[in-house]
Amino acid sequence: MVRFMAFLLLAGGAFGQPFVYYRGAVNAASFLPPGLPNAALARGSMFSIFGRDLGPAAPQQVSAFPLQETFAGVSVELSQGAAKVRALPVYVSAGQLNVILPSNAPLGLASLRVTYNGQVSNPIPVEVTAASVGLFSVNGGGFGPGIVQNYVSPASQPINSFSQTARPGQVSILWGTGIGAAPFPDSVAPMPQTLDGSIELYIGGKKAAIAYAGRTPCCAAIDQIVFTVPGDAPAGCYVPVVVRSGGATVIEHRHDGHSSHRRGVQRPAKPAGAESHRRPNGDGAARP
Repeated sequence: MVRFMAFLLLAGGAFGQPFVYYRGAVNAASFLPPGLPNAALARGSMFSIFGRDLGPAAPQQVSAFPLQETFAGVSVELSQGAAKVRALPVYVSAGQLNVILPSNAPLGLASLRVTYNGQVSNPIPVEVTAASVGLFSVNGGGFGPGIVQNYVSPASQPINSFSQTARPGQVSILWGTGIGAAPFPDSVAPMPQTLDGSIELYIGGKKAAIAYAGRTPCCAAIDQIVFTVPGDAPAGCYVPVVVRSGGATVIEHRHDGHSSHRRGVQRPAKPAGAESHRRPNGDGAARP
């Protein structure tokens, strides 16, 4: 009887080992699969990890700064040879983690592992880059209309839609993650400052003036691009929006004068049981 009970205990522990899906670490906004252009994970960005037994059955989200390297028994490590860094979990569940890649993560190919309650997952390869912008979508799935706010007044910034259109000369706010590393610790409340002066934004082929491209003050790892719709931008539905960084096109959306829509790539079906926690204001990121 003692031997039988010991076998049950050992078997129960084995079944709880975390498992990360193949190509299961993706930008938390775009969900582009690894191997595609702009799919690498950027320093200082938020990314999602999909798998099973990655964390607690009941989802949990951090609620205060400073962020910690271990949350609800979950930690995530990236290693490249002797170099190792710990990501910062901000949302954890059995099927999905949202974590922040440290701004000092080693560039290039790295190995990622998840640890939950002392049990270590299988490793998966990830590519780390300096910048790789992903834009959030209204449906939280990485496709369809994007999160673009029309600035009307400090008290009115509706999400861009067919009923809330943008006008030439109007200020708009684009939400994403992956502009690049922050000069301040990723674990503290973000400080508003432009992080990438090379960011360019084109609407219908017309260059937009950018007033700000950096972290949003509310949420760790979440970026905003504040721009003015060009006066000569073409009107109509699904006008292309292109974001460029360092002279290279990093992401392309469509803009209808109202919303943006990523084209060319569909996000793969989310694994059964995977939890999602993404909203326009950057849920999954810590707020005081």
